[in-house]
Amino acid sequence: MGSYDFDSIIDRRNTSAIKFDGCKEIYGTNDLLPMWIADMDFAVPEYIISALKKRLEHPIFGYTQFSDGYYNSIINWVSRRHQWNIQRDWIFFSPGVVTGLACIVNTFTKPGDGVIVHTPVYHPFYYVIENQGRKIVRTPLKLENDKYVMDFDLLEKNMKEGAKLMFICNPHNPIGRCWNREELETLGNLAVKYNCLIVSDAIHSDMTMPNFKYTSLASISEVFAQQTITCMSPSKTFNLAGISTSAIIIPNEELRRKFAHVVIEGLHIQNGNTLGNIALEAAYTHGDQWVDELRNYLYNNLLFMQEFLSKELPEVKIHPHEATYMIWLNFQKYGLTHEQLWQKLISKGKLALNDGKIFGAEGDNCMRLNFACPRIVLEDAMVRLKQTLLS
Repeated sequence: MGSYDFDSIIDRRNTSAIKFDGCKEIYGTNDLLPMWIADMDFAVPEYIISALKKRLEHPIFGYTQFSDGYYNSIINWVSRRHQWNIQRDWIFFSPGVVTGLACIVNTFTKPGDGVIVHTPVYHPFYYVIENQGRKIVRTPLKLENDKYVMDFDLLEKNMKEGAKLMFICNPHNPIGRCWNREELETLGNLAVKYNCLIVSDAIHSDMTMPNFKYTSLASISEVFAQQTITCMSPSKTFNLAGISTSAIIIPNEELRRKFAHVVIEGLHIQNGNTLGNIALEAAYTHGDQWVDELRNYLYNNLLFMQEFLSKELPEVKIHPHEATYMIWLNFQKYGLTHEQLWQKLISKGKLALNDGKIFGAEGDNCMRLNFACPRIVLEDAMVRLKQTLLS
């Protein structure tokens, strides 16, 4: 038995938690079992809470700076967990990964430029591109032997036609792929050939399933590192999305200079927030055992869910799941329109899943389900899903 409790149910209602208290805005009602937005229903580990309490003992919360411990915790975590050696001056603060992506688009492209995305994909990618007057260059993933892969021929075509920036989800949300070294090398070589800047959203990098390991594109070679910006955060790993603290890692000196000019000198995003800095440092300094036990719990949740669907709902299509705690479910075999499926899940199942279409047109008749919850909650969700689809 592990040291951490992932089975206790914690009542999150009436805490301004979007996952619970925000259901009405999205689904029209709050009386749902929320299995949607990507945060976990697990308590933050005590060592993070203790670090925050200790800081709260000091009664002044003035302007703050990043400590040596803050930087070293990021550097050591990335080295220890992902075998990538980064340097202190490569690290920039961002309130969140999406904020960082928006700043990157603003810095390295101009209105009208194309930005490549692999669809279906994390929907804020679309917002930060379109809302700044850039064009989304959709490069859909393709299925080969029941596995989603990158379409390198289409990718090369889009780069050749002038796209100079690309977002990649690594690991991929919502598909759950953990891109392997060979795939990343092919991607990196294309990026170098066509001088396309790769922006890697690695927020789920710690959340891989057994036998799968996150590889940073920038860690493969110095050439790739110079062509890559990597966005990381403890928010998914340690259930800290509300602390608004992320890291943007830029090995290329010229890119760092340009980014600093826009983000630090222009937007004045530079100091972070006192408690966010403390939480990040504690998480990355002491978090190894927490993450190992969490990944094991999530994997067992995944196995339970896969077995249930295989036996009880074999027509719900799932693909091999390699990373993240959200699984992509395909309901096409049930003969429902997407709207019928959506309404049935809400009205009959009282289930709140993520609408697959927000991730792209490829999400028709698909939903994303968050399984980072106590097992008893996941069991309830599976029973509701069965009752909904078989009635």
